[in-house]
Amino acid sequence: MNPNLPSEKRRFAAAYLRCFDADAAAAEIGRTDGIRLLSTPAVQHELELQRGQCDVRRQDVIRRLAQLAFGRANDCVRLVLEDAPEIDRLDLSLLAEVKRNEKGTVEVKLIDRIRALEQLLEAGTDAPDCAEAFFAAAEDVDED
Repeated sequence: MNPNLPSEKRRFAAAYLRCFDADAAAAEIGRTDGIRLLSTPAVQHELELQRGQCDVRRQDVIRRLAQLAFGRANDCVRLVLEDAPEIDRLDLSLLAEVKRNEKGTVEVKLIDRIRALEQLLEAGTDAPDCAEAFFAAAEDVDED
């Protein structure tokens, strides 16, 4: 970690590496400008330092894959069905694309869950501790 960097930015970098969501990381430290923070050179440098210290572990990646593979799409549907959804309160991590044509038809495209499951299966054959991380992630998703 860079000791000259304000602790807020160090905490943001650590939070970002846990969830890979700039807005969620910013909210964790009490800010709302996650994308701006993520784009600053100081935070980018801190991310490189923390990655170099292995703060992102294999279990973190597996947990995130499991969240994507088994996550609920309710908020993605809410985004297109509600007249004025509170976007900052929605979990849109499964959302890949939203299109609206000139006739008003809305097309929602979610991430490829089969691909996420395949990557989980691959990761599960590589390490014995993978199953534990996988089931922990599945429990996290069920609680949401």
